[in-house]
Amino acid sequence: MKQSTVSVIKSPKGAALEYAKHSFSAYRHCPNECAYCYLNRGVLSKQLGTGTPELRTCFKSDDDVVKRFEKEIKEDRKELVADGGVFFSFITDPCLKETFSLTNRSVILALGYGVPVTVLTKMTDWVESGEGKAMIKAGGRNVCVGFSLTGRDDLEPYASPNMARVEAMRKVHEYGVHTFASVEPVIDLDDSLDMIKATLGFCDEYKIGLESGKKHNRKPITVEGLVQFVEDVQRLVAEKAPTAKIYWKESITQKVDGLVKFSENVVDASYNIFVER
Repeated sequence: MKQSTVSVIKSPKGAALEYAKHSFSAYRHCPNECAYCYLNRGVLSKQLGTGTPELRTCFKSDDDVVKRFEKEIKEDRKELVADGGVFFSFITDPCLKETFSLTNRSVILALGYGVPVTVLTKMTDWVESGEGKAMIKAGGRNVCVGFSLTGRDDLEPYASPNMARVEAMRKVHEYGVHTFASVEPVIDLDDSLDMIKATLGFCDEYKIGLESGKKHNRKPITVEGLVQFVEDVQRLVAEKAPTAKIYWKESITQKVDGLVKFSENVVDASYNIFVER
């Protein structure tokens, strides 16, 4: 897939590849100010970090983005479908009041070409909005909506509360689309386990990974504690939500040294939620 500085669809690098092979990249910056966010660290923080969302400077307007996005969808449709579609988004929250209109237009456009989409957010108001309902109705089983769940509202001051996200996931699932929980970062094992317990039965997939960089956990995460966490999660999902899937990110599998065993519930990075099994 060819890319340039003006491409809307980008191929992520590093840990982001564990989520998706192709991502929507138009707006940057996020006002949620999550204390642990990777966008606030390193050389890219000034380009991507906190603040009012704005279009990347290579785009003139939302209309320009949509036009370019449609061109890329047409050119690379087969590859995008085979790779699980387009992920919204690694460089902002796609469901903010500033970004959701473009997200909605772009998602519906992609779906019109049969390209599945995954949306990951910490916001909830959009779910009951007219645009939100239209987007979900347009997508059916070609849409997957995810909510980041850490259980730590104190570290996410301008995002919707975690339990509001849980209820939004329940509503979205009732509409018939796929759902997933990004239980990342795991900051406190008990908080993350509580988030998983709260979503059993209406979450189709759990993507679980540890915090990187500066730590915000109330008590250190030990290898022993992490092994117990893995065992508890796999047992709970197998017992309470046997059709749900778990993807353990490398930040966890590397620490538990091969103790994660693949099963009907535990999948690897190649898992495609849009392929019915």
